Parts: sequence; C-alpha cells; structure tokens
Amino acid sequence: MGKKFWAALIVSTATATALLHSGSAWAKDTVRVRVAEYSTKTGPFFQDLAAKFNAANPDIEVTVEHLPWPEMQQQLVSDISAGTAPDVSHMATRWMAGFAKDGALAPIEGLMSPGFADSFVPTYLDLQKQGDHTWGLPIAASARGLFYNKKLLEQAGIANPPATWDEAFEAAKKIDALGDGVYGIGVQGRDLDTEGYWFYSLWTHGGSILGPDGKSGFASPEAVTATNNYLRMIKANVTQPGVTGSSREDLQNLFAAGKMGMVLSGPWFNAQLAEQGKDVEYGISRIPVATTEATYGVTDTIAVLESSKVKPQAMKFLEFIFSKENRLEFGKLEGFVPVLKAESTEPFFTENPKMSVFLEMGPTAKFAPLFPRWEEMADGLKSELSRIYAGEVSAEEGLKQAAAKMDAILAEEE
Repeated sequence: MGKKFWAALIVSTATATALLHSGSAWAKDTVRVRVAEYSTKTGPFFQDLAAKFNAANPDIEVTVEHLPWPEMQQQLVSDISAGTAPDVSHMATRWMAGFAKDGALAPIEGLMSPGFADSFVPTYLDLQKQGDHTWGLPIAASARGLFYNKKLLEQAGIANPPATWDEAFEAAKKIDALGDGVYGIGVQGRDLDTEGYWFYSLWTHGGSILGPDGKSGFASPEAVTATNNYLRMIKANVTQPGVTGSSREDLQNLFAAGKMGMVLSGPWFNAQLAEQGKDVEYGISRIPVATTEATYGVTDTIAVLESSKVKPQAMKFLEFIFSKENRLEFGKLEGFVPVLKAESTEPFFTENPKMSVFLEMGPTAKFAPLFPRWEEMADGLKSELSRIYAGEVSAEEGLKQAAAKMDAILAEEE
C-alpha cells in the first residue's frame, strides 16, 4: 500500500467527516412530532408539511405521527415515564401547565427567532406562558357558538335564532314537537369537553370557575342556576336521549344528519358539515344569554419536550409550520380562528359569516384556568354533572361535591 492509497484514504475519510457534519443523508437530525387528529385530514396535512420541510432542510428529518384526541394525554404521560416521548407534541393547553410543572416541557423563548413571537395574536400566545417562560405555541384556537338548523327552525315557526336561554328552551320544545326523530337541542354529558359545554351556561349566567375568594365557583348560585338551565331541557325531553352517554361527536353527528335543531360547537364543525352535512342549511349565532354575554375560548398547544436532544431543529420546524401560508391552509382545512396577526385580515375569516361570527365573539371569550392539576378538577366536575343529569342528585348537592374536590386540590397546591 503506497502513498497514493493512504492519501486517497485520508481524503475519503475527510470527505465522509465533512459530509457527516454538513448534514447529508449520512447524518440527519431526526425530529419526532406527534399531533392530535381534529379530522381525518390532520395527519396527512402535517405529514405533507414535514415532507416540504425535509426537502428544504436536508440535514433534518421530521417524522410525524398522529393519534386520536382521546389517546393523546395518556400516551404522552406513558411515553414521558418510559423515556420514549417525541421531540414535539400537540396537547390541550389546559394540560400544558401540569406537564411544565413536572419538568416535561422545554421553555422555548430562547429557541425562537427574533420577532417570531410578535407574529402571534397576543391573547393566544399569552395562554402559552406560565411564570417567566413560554412553554408552547397555540396550534389551534376557537370560540364557540350556537349552530342552528334553519329548516327546522322555519318548520317550527321560529323566525330568528334564540338570543336568550329562555328563548332557546322554547325553541327546543317547538323543534322537538316536529317529531320524526328530531331533537330540539343537544346537551353533552360524556367525554372530552363535557365541562366546556357546561361553561357555556355557567358564564352566560354570570358564574365563574373561581370565586372572588380564590375558591371554586362550581357551587355558586349562578352555577346552580346554569345547571338547572340544562336540567329543565333534559326533564322536558327536548334534548337527545341518553345525555350522560352523549359525547361532543355524538351531538355533532346528529346535527349533521339533520336530526337536531341546535347544538353548541366551534368553528371546526363547519369543516365536518361541509362533508357530512351537505344537505343541512345552517346558521351560527352567539351563545344564548341569561345575564352575561360570553363564549368559551380554547387553544391547543404544540410544545417541545425537555427530553428532546434536537430542540433547535424542533423549533425550526415549528417556525416553518407557523408561516402565514401554512397557517392559512390549516385554518381553511380544519376551521380554526387565526392565531397569527397576518391571518386575521384574510377574507376567509373576515368575509365568511360562518367564520367571522367567531372572531366577533372573541372579546367576550373566557378560558379555563391553567392550573397544573386542572384536569383532576375538571374530572371531578364531569363526574358530578353526570350524576346531576341522570337525576341521581340535585344540582346543589352535586356541584357542592365538585367544588369540594376542586378546593381540596387547590389547598394541596398552595
């Protein structure tokens, strides 16, 4: 083996080393991203974004996995415990505080490019902050409104969508009286967001989740009245049967099938109706009012995990998916309101009455608190609401139990 061989070997080794450090196909940084499914389109959408990003960034390989929403939280908890968590994960913002407190999330303010944070609508980005840190980005945002079937209202002799809860009750009775398997109004009693459906009535009756004394507002006089508002509908048989077994999806499916007069939901429901409810002519109005105008504001979060070894690369992908072009496409696909300032003036949101109504409700939006153990508090409330709706306990008794559970958790966290 002569000098030429060794010279060639040295050159080859140097070239290989350079390629490895330059990010060629030999040495890519892999970023695992997990997203929750809003629809059957969510997974393919993010996989397509990953493919575009990978093509433009040959030193990074983003892989996308997607799961149904009901599986997301427990799967993430299990993966964190097992040391197999993804680098980036989608989550409900109300889970974020708990994960951050447990040290599972990485603060991202130091990872973001200059000016990137300023591109967001402050209301939604501020919800991603706890203490002195930003723990994620608002991947989705929504308000809630009253979807109503125009044809059923017309058949029932109702000229306008109800503006108050008393009007909603009377309208539900008239629609339900049409028969033919049609129900007046939907009331949710099971699964994800059951407490959110209750918040619609709570906040519009002037109630609050926390009282002025810093303790639970679940058992306030306003909360009892708000619960009895739904109970009167259940007892009058103007809701769908089996309220305690009805999820949000169940209510939306009934409405999409033309079998429900009114249901409370968010802007994503427009996308479902475009596919599954093409024959349903519907409108969207504000949530009925008792004493106070309000809507439920919700965000979901996408965060970088503390265990990730590729945090800068993960942040680079997040900044890519939060470009105006990609966010506008996502908003049109899934039906969420804008989280970027640049999106807010787009005609899709401002000139489309089925989207602009949610923007108009923004100033009255209220949000669930970002307590580390909020999910436990919400679970206690959901359990008691199920008992109340089933007629096992009175609203006063059940809400008193829910408030006691919440106060006990708050005391433990002090």
